[in-house]
Amino acid sequence: MVMHFLGGFWLGLAFFWFLKPKEISSKFIFKIILGVLLIGILWEIFEIAVDETTIGEPFNILDTASDIFFDLAGGFSAVLYYFKKVAPIGENTTSQLRAVIILKH
Repeated sequence: MVMHFLGGFWLGLAFFWFLKPKEISSKFIFKIILGVLLIGILWEIFEIAVDETTIGEPFNILDTASDIFFDLAGGFSAVLYYFKKVAPIGENTTSQLRAVIILKH
C-alpha cells in the first residue's frame, strides 16, 4: 500500500515536471489524476497477470481496489504538494488551488 501511495505521488509530480504547465486549471489537475489512475490500472492488470501465472494466486478485488485507492491518494497528495512547495507562492496560486478543490473552471 505504501508503494502504491508513493508511486502515485511520484507519478503526479512527474506529470507536473514533464508537462510544465504555464497555468494550472482544474482540467489540467484532472488530467494528472486521470494519468495516475490509468497507470495504476495498467499496473494492476500486470500484477494480476503475474500473480495468476507465477504464483497461482487468484484475483483479489479488495487488494486491487485498495491499491488503486492508494495510487489516487498519492496523486492527490502530489497535487497538494506541488501547490504548497513547488509552485510560486502568491494570490494567483492560492486562487488556482481553491478553484481546483471546488472544481471551478
